[in-house]
Formats: sequence, structure tokens, C-alpha cells
Amino acid sequence: MDNNGLEYVKKRMPIIGLGTYEIKDTETIFKAIEAALATGYRMIDTAQVYGNEKAIGDALHTLLPKYNLKREDIFLISKLKPYNQGLSRAQNSIEESLMHLRVDYIDLFIIHWPGLCAKKANDPLNAKLRAESWTVMEHMYRMGKLRAIGVSNYDIRHLETLLSSATVQPALNQCEYHPHFNQRELIDYCKRHNIVFQAYSSFGSPRFMHKLLEDETIKEVAREYNCSVTQFLLAWAISQGISVLPRSGNPEHVIENFKSIEYKISPEDIEKVRAKKQQKYCWDPATVL
Repeated sequence: MDNNGLEYVKKRMPIIGLGTYEIKDTETIFKAIEAALATGYRMIDTAQVYGNEKAIGDALHTLLPKYNLKREDIFLISKLKPYNQGLSRAQNSIEESLMHLRVDYIDLFIIHWPGLCAKKANDPLNAKLRAESWTVMEHMYRMGKLRAIGVSNYDIRHLETLLSSATVQPALNQCEYHPHFNQRELIDYCKRHNIVFQAYSSFGSPRFMHKLLEDETIKEVAREYNCSVTQFLLAWAISQGISVLPRSGNPEHVIENFKSIEYKISPEDIEKVRAKKQQKYCWDPATVL
């Protein structure tokens, strides 16, 4: 199995990147990316479904020269929209992503969700069309338009199916990860099969963010490190060697989040804040066939 994309990710992907979920306003995107580049971010995460690839591409086109940066200095991640699963839609939509981002290649392109838009979770088309999508991504990887390919929100069952037929090693699995939902079994599986695990929603979903930010144990341990709760939550994953993608359109928060790389959380404190009862705050792929 071709694992050059995996090696590319291991060598080039930063430990922290700027998440852009639900940030569509062009001016907000521009200011967030400018703050990110000035602070030291070199990874930006987007997706077709976010509707902001063009704004990000335009911002980078203007800002990279300003900060004396080149395209190869930035690690770009985008994702296949569930609606675009399947041979023809996947191919066309990836070409559109390249055009919107104003680049010749995307560093890491991943299947956003194992299911399809407007299909029931148990519909057999889910497995069929995501397999077709992977075939398209393998082709575009070999063309050099995608430097690495991976998945998001895949559980062990989805990964097993993919690995049984893939000819290109899935480089990464991007999933929800925080002290309330720490996915040990999935992370162990990814390690055994040489798949990089990346965290999203380090603060929980917007609707349930308060549950992590107001967790008394987390607050107590964060105080011991003299950092904010959000910085601690990011450092918690980073200290385990797990890359994070904090989302913010606020330049001050963008800067604050980046400083999380300065904190090293001890193994004891990593375990101390793990919730005994696991709670998932984002979408659950477990029922997707």
C-alpha cells in the first residue's frame, strides 16, 4: 500500500492549525487568517460544506506575500462534502476546491463524513459511494493534486472496510476529541494501523461548549498551569502528540489559542481530567452503514 501521503503528513503537518467551521464572512476570515499567520500558524482547516474555501484562497493570495510566505509554507486541509460522495461528484468538487483555494494542490484532503446527504444511516449506498469517493481521491493523489488523503468521523468499522480495499494508506482520521470524549479504543486502532489521529472540537460543539469550559476538575488543573481553560484543553491533546484545530474568527482568540503550545501537561494531569463517563457533543457516525 502506498504510504507516501502518510509520511508527508507526519513530516509536514503542524501540531496546531486554524479551524474555520461556521466562519463564512469574508472580512472575518481575512482578519482571522492574518492574525494566524502573524502569530505562527501554518495550517488552515476548511471543508467544502463550510462555504469559505474561496474566502480562504483569496485571503492567502493576499497575505502570504505580506508575511514573506510561500504556498509550500502552509498546510491546507479540506474535506469532501457528504453531498459530493461518489465518482463524478467527488472528482468535480475536488477540482472546484482547488480552484476556490487558488492552489495547484491540497496538502490533505479527507472524506468529511462516512454517510451521504439525505440518506438514512443504514442505506447501503453510504458504503458504496464513500468507496467510490476514495477511489477518486487515490487517483487525484497520484496526479499530485492531493498530497495526502484521509478521513474524518470514521469509527473502527469504517476504517476496517476502507483498509480492506484501499491502495493508498489513509493518512489521517480527524475526529471529536476532548477530556469528555477521549476515544481510547479508536486512537489505539489508528496507532496500530499507522493512521494519524487529529482532534476537532477540542472545546466541545458550540451548543455544549459550556460543559467542558465549566468542568470544575478541568478549571482546577488549568489554574495550576496558569493558563485559560481553552488553552489547557488544547494543550491536553497537544501533550499527547495529537494535532488540534481550534476554530475562531476573533483575532485575540486566535492568538490565545496558539499559545497553548507553550504548556506541557503531565501524564498524571492528562489522566486526571478524563471524564469517567464519556459524552459525545458532535455528530455520531456509529450508526452509519
